[in-house]
Amino acid sequence: MLITGPPKEISEGLTMLGTDEYPIYLFRAGERAAVFEGGTGAMGPLLKEQLARLEIDAAAVKQAIITHAHPDHVMAIPMFRDLFPGVTVAASEIGAKTLAFEKAVAAFCQIDEALTGAMLQAGRITEGHRPAALKEMKIAVDRTLKEGDKIEVGDTVFDVLETPGHSECSLSFHQRQRGILIISDATGYYMPEHNEWWPNYFSGYGVYVDSIRRLAAMEAETLCLSHNGVIRGKDDVAAYFEGVLASTEAYHARIIDEIKGGKPFRELAEQLGTEIHAKAGLLPVDFFQKNCGLLVKHSMKHEGIEKQ
Repeated sequence: MLITGPPKEISEGLTMLGTDEYPIYLFRAGERAAVFEGGTGAMGPLLKEQLARLEIDAAAVKQAIITHAHPDHVMAIPMFRDLFPGVTVAASEIGAKTLAFEKAVAAFCQIDEALTGAMLQAGRITEGHRPAALKEMKIAVDRTLKEGDKIEVGDTVFDVLETPGHSECSLSFHQRQRGILIISDATGYYMPEHNEWWPNYFSGYGVYVDSIRRLAAMEAETLCLSHNGVIRGKDDVAAYFEGVLASTEAYHARIIDEIKGGKPFRELAEQLGTEIHAKAGLLPVDFFQKNCGLLVKHSMKHEGIEKQ
């Protein structure tokens, strides 16, 4: 079962906040709470509204967990510092280094401004959700996470998993007893209206597929995606992983067939980018073409094909 339309309670203690495009997951256990994901900048003001409407005490949130250091997953973190007094912000070591790099965060701000404009135009947020400008071009991280670490929320523990492929800094989080799996963009960008995936192996094809297989083997009952919803039910989660793995392998095979057939690198990247932009066009087409260029590069590298 696909669950969309935040704010929405997913299961006891687990609530999806934010928007369908950029969900943020609140987990509560006793008097303690944590949020997973850092969203776009507009998610900060929106979360403040949603928590007030749901009569959830923001002061209970003691941890904000960054899944990976991409702009649509970190830009609400600065406001979380104000919204959740004394919050501990956690990310991978690589992610923390990225967020301390002023040039990277400045670029993130430009992308976030574009996303804010697109969401305003689409009616997903209001002008009141426009984020304030950052005071400095850094996003501080208080705790670095690695494979095997634990996130404790009250008496509930999430295991930290390193799941690279989408990025080198990608983390997922597994709550074994409840069967909850928060995977960020480890499986790419899911488009439920088309029942399709845009593979996102921006840091490597082989490790990306390995991460998907590892997550699938956990047989979760609740799968929290970083875009476009939650999958619930063990069979539906298994079917999701089966689908995304097949889709990813087919996408890779298509790239290799096109390259071996003589299609120029740039032409293929532009074609793939134009295709995904037509289905998920919050950002300009050149953004997608650039990222599809990364996919072509990593597919070629995986097969040992030199770029011409």
